[in-house]
Amino acid sequence: MLLVCGIISALSYRNDISNDLISALERLEYRGYDSAGIAYLDNGNELKRIRTVGKVQQLKEAVEKANVKSHIGIGHTRWATHGKVTEFNAHPHVTDGVAVVHNGIIENYQDLRKRLISEGYTFESETDTEVIAKLVASHIKTGKTFLDAFKCAIAEFTGTFAIVAIYEKEPSLLLGAKRGSPMAVGISPDKQSAYIASDAVALSTLVDELVYLEEGDIVVVKKDAQLSYEIFDASGSCTNRQVVQNKVSLNDVTKNGYETFMLKEIFEEAAVARRTYERFNYDTEVAKYDNISIIACGTSYYAGVLSKYWIEEIAKVHVDVEIASEFRYRKPVMRKNSLYIFISQSGETIDTLCAMRLVKEAGMKTLALVNVDTSSIAREADYIVKIEAGVEVGVASTKAFVAQTLSLLIMCAGKSAVHIDDIEHSINSILNGNYDFAGLANKLKDSRCLFYIGRGTSYPIALEGALKIKELSYISAEGYPSGEIKHGPIAIIDENVYTIALAPFDQYFEKTVSNTQEILARNGKVLLITTEDARASLHGLDENANVECVFLPKCETLYYPFALTTTIHLLAYHTAKAKGYDVDKPRNLAKSVTVE
Repeated sequence: MLLVCGIISALSYRNDISNDLISALERLEYRGYDSAGIAYLDNGNELKRIRTVGKVQQLKEAVEKANVKSHIGIGHTRWATHGKVTEFNAHPHVTDGVAVVHNGIIENYQDLRKRLISEGYTFESETDTEVIAKLVASHIKTGKTFLDAFKCAIAEFTGTFAIVAIYEKEPSLLLGAKRGSPMAVGISPDKQSAYIASDAVALSTLVDELVYLEEGDIVVVKKDAQLSYEIFDASGSCTNRQVVQNKVSLNDVTKNGYETFMLKEIFEEAAVARRTYERFNYDTEVAKYDNISIIACGTSYYAGVLSKYWIEEIAKVHVDVEIASEFRYRKPVMRKNSLYIFISQSGETIDTLCAMRLVKEAGMKTLALVNVDTSSIAREADYIVKIEAGVEVGVASTKAFVAQTLSLLIMCAGKSAVHIDDIEHSINSILNGNYDFAGLANKLKDSRCLFYIGRGTSYPIALEGALKIKELSYISAEGYPSGEIKHGPIAIIDENVYTIALAPFDQYFEKTVSNTQEILARNGKVLLITTEDARASLHGLDENANVECVFLPKCETLYYPFALTTTIHLLAYHTAKAKGYDVDKPRNLAKSVTVE
């Protein structure tokens, strides 16, 4: 889950770039929606700025009211890292005619801030980003050009960032720099406008081709007789980067009749499974390794936990599953003949990327399981498996989790052993079935807290279910192996606590049902999610007043996790809707964490 903040910038022969900036920020809002802003040069090349707290709609209204006319500008939608959500902390930040927007964290900003204060600068915000504008302006004061001042400032920063800047005295120049955070550049098909943005989604209606910057790159976009750009690598040498097709379409970033992006993406889960299966072409031999380590964060981590059951049972290979943010700060023992798999929807998750670099330094084999094959993790890994989830706009990952888990199953079982018709049918039976998820959500929404429990491959789905309902409905929720409930968590159980028990009719069914009886004995309430073939084995449990049952269609045991996944995603969605929350933009979250 969690790219933090969104960047868009434009340099054009036209005088209406504010329309491009706002439409791109609307598409980027899933990356941050605490505040938003633009800075631009008006017809007299005077630098102006508009910032608002809240969603991009507020900024759009302010820009329309100001009747902005400009050929160059930068825009940003923020997810706060340094400083509270205020207009003063919103981007762009401006100093002496220099305006900047920034993703990431300048780790040494406090030292730079002290130095700049000693030079006479004052600060209005609590952010690290304001240091960037002031440091560039400080170098300009020494007689440097805008470009040289920008390069000097970039060289002084430690941390990860994507930065774009404009300067009112050089109105035909747009500068960008990338270290750690993603950045792309492209020119419109009519050659009238050039853009730098934080990802392809921002440019989905603006460019057909783009270039992704690589680590340490600086890009210079110029408007002379024609628009052009130059890229300088980390050594300062002019370089070329691969031009790729922008595969993000307008269809990817519109709701297509659905009320929300999340609901649209849940209803794409079956199609995504089919597409991932059909396009899977990585000929891996998992069984040739002595050990496999899977490293990820959030939902991607739970995909790894699920695959551990499959890989160890099917391929007979030992598997460790690690949280990236912990792995990278331990002193992990690297084992010979091991494969390290790094899972990230965006391919830019900073903890996962840094963990992979640590493993590569040790000379180990690395495999990236990503949704974006141009991402940093994809480019740096030895091998890549691209899932086929397509653009995922909803902040809470849904269809990408399905694609990740299916890819991992294929990797260990082999494509011929996986029956995609059965998987697709099991997901569609939930999507098109007569299930009252809204009614169930009304029963859950006022719970003091929720437990999700499961055994075997249902346990990782319980973890995923708890995360989703936390993210979307803000109810405290925890996922546990069913057998762990009695080892502490049962102390919390009372009449205000619901437990969602994932108990398909498999080898663990009787034991999970036994655990639900322990919960019922303490006045807890249970939502039992099981399968049709379990009805005869419930022995009256479904008649208990404190039990709600959901019966999913029977399928092959191996594929139960897919039906359960769609079920818990819909349950989380409807619970958040029942509470009146914005499911696409849950509070405090953004789509992909590119900061620590």
